[in-house]
Amino acid sequence: MSAMVFTAPRRQNHVVVNITPLVDVLFLLIIFFTVAGTFKRTGQLELRLPDSTTSVPAAAAKEGKEVELVLTEAGALLLDGSRIEPGELGGRLRTLRGENPDGRVTIKAETGVRHGQVVELLDTVRTAGFPGVALATLRVMPEGSLARMGAGS
Repeated sequence: MSAMVFTAPRRQNHVVVNITPLVDVLFLLIIFFTVAGTFKRTGQLELRLPDSTTSVPAAAAKEGKEVELVLTEAGALLLDGSRIEPGELGGRLRTLRGENPDGRVTIKAETGVRHGQVVELLDTVRTAGFPGVALATLRVMPEGSLARMGAGS
């Protein structure tokens, strides 16, 4: 006859997952994307665009890149964020037009810029051959629009 052999029960190893490093990494990612998402597109330039109650969002260019042309009240002219002299603008625009035939230009002129300067920019852009030109404005609600919205409810 054989004897029964009893063995001591084995201890099971418990796996402990420490999620503290995971939470730390998630918080760092949240902070990074929050800070990175607040940068201004034009850098530190504060533009005072004219108000308009009838402005509509510009249609996106089909395949071309949008070219941004900024004119400040102080007379500074920026092409895609880089300062440029007015005499160089035509040549640079023609170069951009050659690289980007479907592109469109958006002119951002501050409120205090003379009308004649904006017309000169329009002429320069059209002479360079860009098919689409947009003027940037800030859309505001017409006076009394809130009263009209609430009156019918």
